[in-house]
Amino acid sequence: MLFFRQYRPDGGIAREIWPPSRNYELNDKVHGAWSAVDRALARLDLVVAANLTPSNVKKRVTGNGTAKKPEVAAAVRRILRLSDDYKFATDDESDAAAVVLAYLIAEGLIDV
Repeated sequence: MLFFRQYRPDGGIAREIWPPSRNYELNDKVHGAWSAVDRALARLDLVVAANLTPSNVKKRVTGNGTAKKPEVAAAVRRILRLSDDYKFATDDESDAAAVVLAYLIAEGLIDV
């Protein structure tokens, strides 16, 4: 709640969906976290506007639905016009940027 109050989005909220895992305990944790986020969003009259699959994110950002993490990071650098030697802090950072970019591309808000 505090995060969404402080950084209230003025556009859509996109989420990369969790592909079902054979590890049901892990699925429960992910879906429990989503539930908590969804409840917080609902209290602020916000909703997740798009649930994107990992392959959809990769396809929109790199042109290849089976792209590997280095390819995704390179595509994010290219789209954001970052230098080729720009280092993301973690793979999660470039993946999160890819989700946002995929949403913007899908909605026609940016052209790459």
